[in-house]
Amino acid sequence: MEFTDELYGDRLILKRNVPDIELAKKIFEIVDSNREHLGKWFPWEKLTLKIEDTMKYLFDTEKKTEEGEEVGYGIYLNNEYIGNIDLFELDEKGKSGKIGYWISSKFSGNGYMTEAVKILEKEIFKKLGLNRIQIKCDERNKASKKVIEKCGYVFEGKSREDEYSEHFKDFRNTLIFSKLKSEY
Repeated sequence: MEFTDELYGDRLILKRNVPDIELAKKIFEIVDSNREHLGKWFPWEKLTLKIEDTMKYLFDTEKKTEEGEEVGYGIYLNNEYIGNIDLFELDEKGKSGKIGYWISSKFSGNGYMTEAVKILEKEIFKKLGLNRIQIKCDERNKASKKVIEKCGYVFEGKSREDEYSEHFKDFRNTLIFSKLKSEY
């Protein structure tokens, strides 16, 4: 699969993440300053302890991008990096994939993530020709659930106590949503 380097919305630009030390510094800085915000939902936050960890993420993603399995985009507002959105677990035969995302708390609640999801799904359905996108979130993550619902994803079900949350010190329930090309 070939991925577009830049995707444009009304307010945002999604730029494909490539291994670059300056980008790694930007990503790390936002993760580091948003640990409480991100740590509730993403176990990788605890593994991102230095810029080198972010560089490893960028190199690992680039390898998967070259193999057509995954692509990661930085979310930019007025040329400022504010978060990330990824398309992963691509299945060419099944024409499906999953979206994951996060945003700096400073920019949360302004509709930016909703716009980013819509920008990426346009690419997914129109250019990549996928038939199905899935997004999952922790049942307690009200902001993520709101984004998913605003984007018109259909609730498919709940995986009960499917992962242990270090942050909450209990098992989390994961909500599963999807959108089909016919619903786009």
